[in-house]
Amino acid sequence: MELNSRNESRKSRESSVSIVMYVVASLVIIFGIAALVNSILLFNSTVAQYVAQGYPVEVVSKQLQQTQLLPAVFQLALYCGVAFLLFGIGILNKKISNCLGMLDTTDVCNEAVEESIIEQNSTDAENIETPEQTEVTEEINNVE
Repeated sequence: MELNSRNESRKSRESSVSIVMYVVASLVIIFGIAALVNSILLFNSTVAQYVAQGYPVEVVSKQLQQTQLLPAVFQLALYCGVAFLLFGIGILNKKISNCLGMLDTTDVCNEAVEESIIEQNSTDAENIETPEQTEVTEEINNVE
């Protein structure tokens, strides 16, 4: 009974770790997308400021794409990589937890079977007479 309650609490704890990993991965993706949107808005406002000062749009956008927009895209790629890594760790944690859970239940069952076999063998060993015991018993009977 106590073993079942421990296993249930362990299963809920293990699955909660995986769920936390999934939630954190989702938050990282959301932050990455928000950072990209922020960079695009900043890019557009910067281009508008330079155009208002009289610079040609093509030259301004070509220069700012390399210095402002491209790093924002790479930053999003970095956020997505971290999110996928966290998501993968969550999946791996869940699979390993399931395997260990199955391993624990088989170990408990195997230990119980081994204990019952040992008890049965010890009981059988006490009831079996060895050839030495029969010889000693015959000698005692002959002496009497």
